[in-house]
Amino acid sequence: MIDFDKLALSPCMEAFAEGAEWKSGRLAGWNDILGIYDDAYLPVDLIGSEDGIAGDHITSSRPVLGVQLSQFAIFGCEPEQADLIKVRRGLHRIHEVQPDGRGGLLLILNSAAGENDAVPQFPEGFGCRGPYGR
Repeated sequence: MIDFDKLALSPCMEAFAEGAEWKSGRLAGWNDILGIYDDAYLPVDLIGSEDGIAGDHITSSRPVLGVQLSQFAIFGCEPEQADLIKVRRGLHRIHEVQPDGRGGLLLILNSAAGENDAVPQFPEGFGCRGPYGR
């Protein structure tokens, strides 16, 4: 089996990743991570239209952070929707987590600049989900 984490993701992270901070409701405080930040173009679905039927195809840009899943093993859990990310002096809330099936995650972000920095807290002993769950 091909080790995409070692052969593909690690060299990309070494070349293009930058420092970021991640705050989870399952962990105390901010945690240092690495990721590749980008303003990705994403399609906008119009209400009542089906792809290919409507004459308008609209896209929008949205901040995303590509991360290597293996770096989260030391934390015992992985990023989830509603967690916070600090990158490039901006505060973002994770809108969606998209695993790529090859050891990477694409974190779709929303600006959280106007929020009060609240992260939903989980009850003591609730544990983490995902392959690194306790």
